[in-house]
Amino acid sequence: MKLTLDINSTKIINLIREEGALSRVEICEKLDIPQSTVTRLTNKLMKLNMLREGQQGHSSGGRRPVMLEVNENCFYALGIEMGRSAIKAALINLNGDLLSFRMKVTYGDESIQEVVSYVKEIVQDVKTQADIHQTRVLGVGVGLPGPLDETEDHRISPPNFYGEKDIPLKHLLEEALELPVTLDNDANVATLAEKWFGEGVGYKDFTYVMTDIGIGCGLMINGSLYRGLQGEAGELGHMSIAFPGELCHCGNYGCLETLSSIPAIERTYQKMLNYESGSNEQNEENTFENILKEAESGSALAQKVVDQAAQHLGVGIANLINLFAPHKVIIGGTFSQVNAFTFDKIRSTALSRVIGKRVKDIPIVKSKIDEAVVLGAGALVINQEFSLTEGSKSSQV
Repeated sequence: MKLTLDINSTKIINLIREEGALSRVEICEKLDIPQSTVTRLTNKLMKLNMLREGQQGHSSGGRRPVMLEVNENCFYALGIEMGRSAIKAALINLNGDLLSFRMKVTYGDESIQEVVSYVKEIVQDVKTQADIHQTRVLGVGVGLPGPLDETEDHRISPPNFYGEKDIPLKHLLEEALELPVTLDNDANVATLAEKWFGEGVGYKDFTYVMTDIGIGCGLMINGSLYRGLQGEAGELGHMSIAFPGELCHCGNYGCLETLSSIPAIERTYQKMLNYESGSNEQNEENTFENILKEAESGSALAQKVVDQAAQHLGVGIANLINLFAPHKVIIGGTFSQVNAFTFDKIRSTALSRVIGKRVKDIPIVKSKIDEAVVLGAGALVINQEFSLTEGSKSSQV
């Protein structure tokens, strides 16, 4: 479903989404819109079931004002995470509540057609579970491993993505789901989830760092997601940290991903185990999850490997802070599951290497959002529908 709201109506919705319930007078003052226009537009939005009257606010004298709030269940969005080992889908409302959720494991050897059929299957499941009619769904957002290398006709080539490149994924999904589809990389959509529903609420400038199979980041600058040329900003994992260093799959040497990604940690742990034992064994049970368990159980080797990765990640984050001086750094993804001691190594390493006096005290925190990519993919749709930059927005009031 495509919304057709004028600019001022969109401003009102965005303002209340960002600041919470407001009176009509507060909306007039904050947006500098005449009171008669605000009254007319809010009445219209209430008839459309997009706004509703809530509790009465405080008054300095006279009648207490009626507060207006967004009806979080007026519209919905579908968020999809298309990873290399699993497909996830959820239906969310405007407050970011996951109303239904499904996941399907993949093995990497499926064709894109098979993966799209999996998406269609679990999307139908989440819609059925939530009992939401398709006409109330604004669209579908999809988060994928980056960079997408998207062409003008929306073909994408994510790295190591089911063995295919030049994939017309947007077209395939729109044909399968019969809804408009928007694609973005997983770090960007997770950043949107933080902006609206997580640790980024109230911040116009912050950075989200995703630490997983790869390492990426989303840059929120002045309240907007910065994507860079052709959407290729945020490839933190391919910042050179150790040069010369290990060869990365991208072709460079010493990338952060070769030091702090989940596969890199698993490789390093196995290599150090083999060095200690004098063997060449490859134990599939030496997963990141098990390495963390070993560290918690007192393994000095496991703790050393995790701490080294944490320190390298801290160096990468320090470089990020020195470049952008964000007001906050949020760390999500699998590596953020480390214990408080190791997480403090990330923080202390980063802050010991930044230059500016004020950024030495910026908060570096763990994400508190479960399924940030799925939630953020849905937020991508909502964000787009209530955007003030679309050329289709009317200037009429």
